[in-house]
Amino acid sequence: MNAGEALRSITGFSTARIIEPLSDGPSNSSYRVRRGGEDFVLRLDKPATTELGLDRATEKQVCDMVAAAGLAPAPVWFDLERGLYLRHFQSGATWSVDQLHDKANLERLAGVFRQVHRLPAPAKQFDPAAAASRYARQLGGAEAQRLSQHAGQLWQELQGTRQPDCLCHNDPVHSNILESNRLMLIDWEYAAAGDAWFDLAVVVQHHSLQKPLRDHFLQCYLQRGLRAEDRQRLRLMADFYQLLLQLWKLRVR
Repeated sequence: MNAGEALRSITGFSTARIIEPLSDGPSNSSYRVRRGGEDFVLRLDKPATTELGLDRATEKQVCDMVAAAGLAPAPVWFDLERGLYLRHFQSGATWSVDQLHDKANLERLAGVFRQVHRLPAPAKQFDPAAAASRYARQLGGAEAQRLSQHAGQLWQELQGTRQPDCLCHNDPVHSNILESNRLMLIDWEYAAAGDAWFDLAVVVQHHSLQKPLRDHFLQCYLQRGLRAEDRQRLRLMADFYQLLLQLWKLRVR
């Protein structure tokens, strides 16, 4: 179905209208919707949703929980079978890469992660090493296999210092960080139980944070002085994330 048909199928939204498209990614398309004087975000899944390993039932559970904690906009409608999701539109602006190179902003973001990681972990676990293997199988070829094997080696090394699983966003890139009436995270489609340091690694690696900013961010998150093993673990996780990102980009291009 198209966006207009999807909107009309949602109870109470037959007279709502689509204002503008917001994104068109590999797994979904999203639109800004208006009903009366209130705005919403409508998301429509694409066939690649399943192939990329996304679990909408877990996402619904997580979205309800983080909205109740004030860490994300509130969901309005989930249709898991048809791949429809409607949530309240939250006014504000997503961060730029430059905003992640500001120490005060990193301190604020570290505080958000501490809140997220204290919430109950869902039953669904996100296994980044398994995701790397899945992308490599779907891609085929020697290069994908090489990246996957290297990622697997790093992940195995990280297991020796693994902490208990917690709720993780797993995709906290700058465009998923929203500056509104408070700092929020949006787009929780990859959220699951996992390693908190993966969230931290995405921030530092995806946005090319250099050592002083990495140390500042990690220290703000841990709320203590850093040890050599802290820096080493973040470096390994950042290296792992870079390999996973390379595979994901190859998979969705």
